[in-house]
Amino acid sequence: MRAFRVDRPGHARLVDVPVPTPGPGEVLVRVEAVGICGSDLELIRGTRDAAFCRFPVVPGHEWSGIIADSAPAAPHLHVGMRVVVEGHHFCGACVPCLAGRTHLCTRYDEYGFTRDGGYREFVAARVDLCHPITHVTCELGALAEPTACALHAVERSAVDSSDVVVVIGAGPIGLLAAACVAARGPSRLVVADVRDATFGVARSLGASDTVCAPATALAQAIRERVAGGADVVIEAAGHPLAQVAAADVLARGGRLTILGIAGSDRTTPFNFDPLVFRDARLEAVFAYPSSVFARAVRLIDEGFVDPSPLITHRFGLTEADRALALLEARGEPVIKVLLDPRA
Repeated sequence: MRAFRVDRPGHARLVDVPVPTPGPGEVLVRVEAVGICGSDLELIRGTRDAAFCRFPVVPGHEWSGIIADSAPAAPHLHVGMRVVVEGHHFCGACVPCLAGRTHLCTRYDEYGFTRDGGYREFVAARVDLCHPITHVTCELGALAEPTACALHAVERSAVDSSDVVVVIGAGPIGLLAAACVAARGPSRLVVADVRDATFGVARSLGASDTVCAPATALAQAIRERVAGGADVVIEAAGHPLAQVAAADVLARGGRLTILGIAGSDRTTPFNFDPLVFRDARLEAVFAYPSSVFARAVRLIDEGFVDPSPLITHRFGLTEADRALALLEARGEPVIKVLLDPRA
């Protein structure tokens, strides 16, 4: 079968590898769709933390497919069934896992980073990580993983129908956070960014208003549109100035959830004083526990969240280099790029 493998940082290629043989507690899944994530680019560049990757490896942690060979131990998973496969290969035995925080497993192991992921035609997947979908395509199923990241932030923010919510960052995760917020029916949902290229998608996902301004003026622009500040702010841009703006636009007693990762870009120190003076609550979220992933799959499968407007480009696996270059260059409006390993 074909696979797109990263042999070492900066060196990725299409290779022929054997179809995996499922072991005990596994099923064989034919991959139908896999999303390209910014962290895949980090892996290929060699900028991802060495503790969270190995080489050689086949990328792809956002993927969905069809059961090609079932397991006797999993009668609920039958040949031909569409499934979304959870990314984290958690152990289930460490302290975080036993507390339900499977994304914080002390034996970190994840498809696409430490074990071969979905940039290939077939994957032998652990039965308990396979989530059936019945009403949507595998393309939409592949977006359950980033949706789970966004949903984790929305749930931790405790958004309800009385809240004015601001999402800062209109990239894939910010847009999915907006969609998950909209599913809860807030009083008002505002999406803000330094670029307006994806604002049409934001509105189609449920945003009632959008704000575009330079990073240094973003807080003021939001305050002018949201009198009294926001009850909830979800920072999904992953930039220090966005984090500063997020704190500045909170209402008194508001809740701020940091979802974006600024990485090494720490040129602007975060000032906690605005949070203290507003008696605000600060949350930080990373990835998602297994329970949230299951809820994200259901939201998509039952039609409460429709991530289809995010899909802007599709490529076959043989065009993976071209797809990655497109996402890296961002020379045209790009939100979510999908690969089809069958093509």
